Amino acid sequence: MKKILFIFAFLSACSEQSNTSQDFNALTQVETTVMTTNDLIRYHEVPAVLIATNRANLAFQLTGTIDKVLVKIGEQVEADQVLMGLYNPNLNPTVLTNLANMDSIKAQIAQTKRDVADIKELRKNNSASKTAYELKRTELKNLLAQKKSTQAQIDLAKANQQESFIHAPYDSTIVSVNKQVGEFVVAGQVVIEVNQTDKQEVEVELTKNLWKGLEINDSVNGIYEEQNVEFEVVEISKVANKQSHLYKVILQLKSNLDTSLGQQVILKFAEKYDNVYKMPLEIVVDDGINEPYIFINENNIAQKITIEPIYIDGNSIVFKLLQKITDPVVSKGQSKISVGMKISTVQ
Repeated sequence: MKKILFIFAFLSACSEQSNTSQDFNALTQVETTVMTTNDLIRYHEVPAVLIATNRANLAFQLTGTIDKVLVKIGEQVEADQVLMGLYNPNLNPTVLTNLANMDSIKAQIAQTKRDVADIKELRKNNSASKTAYELKRTELKNLLAQKKSTQAQIDLAKANQQESFIHAPYDSTIVSVNKQVGEFVVAGQVVIEVNQTDKQEVEVELTKNLWKGLEINDSVNGIYEEQNVEFEVVEISKVANKQSHLYKVILQLKSNLDTSLGQQVILKFAEKYDNVYKMPLEIVVDDGINEPYIFINENNIAQKITIEPIYIDGNSIVFKLLQKITDPVVSKGQSKISVGMKISTVQ
């Protein structure tokens, strides 16, 4: 009887040991890793077009007909060089008429001054009345005022003559010639465009995240025809565009690139992310319906943690967590588990 009890007890013990072993083996095995936060910088590539820093649209301030075109597109010109001329039939006659009026007024002034002196002398002998003397002095004052007014008209007429020529504002290149000899133009109509090519810049519109990290005089790297170039921030808009909600930024090229105007350059703007996670993309579970999440091993129980993706970098994903975790993250085997499932970590 004792022998039977011993065998039963032995079999019971073996059965309990077998069940414990089976329970352990029944746990889904996964691989885990520990996550830590980092500060990362992501570079955004923004295309832009090189343009001249100094650009001028030139126009006559008079109405008339083009009678001289002295330059061609692409020609290099010097500061103050005459580029185009305008004919206005009223310019020369106006100058000549006012000059003739001036000669007449000057002659009248000379005669009136002599008359005033003569009357003044006669007044000493009471041979002329005070009234006659005062009238002649008033006449002289009026003539002097006419002289001043006529001189102003002469200056204006000569200035208009100068306005009949367009001069280069600085050493530059002719970009466009919009009118030819014989064509009629009105005041303010652009007839020639010039660029000062030794200084170049780009204009870009940036998102708020990129814009807020920029300051005047900051350096920004770029790529032009596979060579590295450097720009300096010279202007930053403080208000976003009402339609696009983007911020305008102007950057000036630090070096000079020949024949680069109108060509594309790629700028690299840095965006900094503080306290983010960067992990292999395979750790994230996303069925396309729910929010993407990861599994953690919380005391050998699978738990789901929702993540906030920021961007994908190759085979890695950068993301934030809505809550801080200290438990290891499942890096392999997550496709075989679900929330609440018992798991074991492979050593």
